Amino acid sequence: MSAHDHLLTEYRPSIGENLTYPVSATMPNVENWNLLSAGEIVPTDKALWAAAYGTKPDKLTADEKEEAYKTYMKNFVEEYGAFRRPFQRATMMVLPKAWSTGYNKTTAEGLTALATMQGEATKIKDAIGVVNNTISRIEGLLYSTQSQLTQKRRLRKNMAYVDLANREAPMELSTLDSDIITLEGLELGYGEQLAVLRKDARVLNMELGSLLESYKAEANRLGIADNFAKELDKSYGSGKLRGIFYGGFGGIAAAGLGLFLLVQARRSPQRVRSTRRGADGLFLRAP
Repeated sequence: MSAHDHLLTEYRPSIGENLTYPVSATMPNVENWNLLSAGEIVPTDKALWAAAYGTKPDKLTADEKEEAYKTYMKNFVEEYGAFRRPFQRATMMVLPKAWSTGYNKTTAEGLTALATMQGEATKIKDAIGVVNNTISRIEGLLYSTQSQLTQKRRLRKNMAYVDLANREAPMELSTLDSDIITLEGLELGYGEQLAVLRKDARVLNMELGSLLESYKAEANRLGIADNFAKELDKSYGSGKLRGIFYGGFGGIAAAGLGLFLLVQARRSPQRVRSTRRGADGLFLRAP
């Protein structure tokens, strides 16, 4: 488990929730302020701003402007505190670091596709596991029903018992016949449900196979060799390699990125273009 897993769990977005991000303040990010929208920075305290920038702000070099901005922010915080907006449209919301891998668009999309397919494959495998849990439960019920049915049918065929029951306890015989009919209905119902579940599992398995072929085709297009484990072990060391492969979805992406670098280094310098359903639920449908 990574160090930020608990934060991802705590701040998991709700379905349909609109997420908000600020824009860069285009100035040194002192005190972690950003902008709600793009545009010219308008200081809250123009006197402090003028004092920091002087009478000819346009003549300042980039380094001088950076120092002037820091001076304004320092003086502003001293005057108003750390939570007063230093300029209009300012916000304390955090701007995520730009995700830029350095790969061209085609390559980046290919690597993303591999990670996405791996995540989808895990979901499909988990779904098959849920179906299997249900099959296992219904199998137990089916075998128990079949065992009871066998015993009651055997008793019904015992002519000595039938003759005695007809004379002494006809209701017992009637109950036995009713039990047999009920058990036969259950046996049929469980069998039909198992057939549906097995069909669903086969469909999932076919999709898993198709996804695997797509994954292999995309990996081949990116030039990923089949000895990637050995290459990664050589470059990263076996300890880090285990971390990459057992790190879940993020680990898969990291493995793909590291592998792609290795492959490209060995080739030419030219870039390659390129709600879980409950396990106890029987999913019973009307026969």
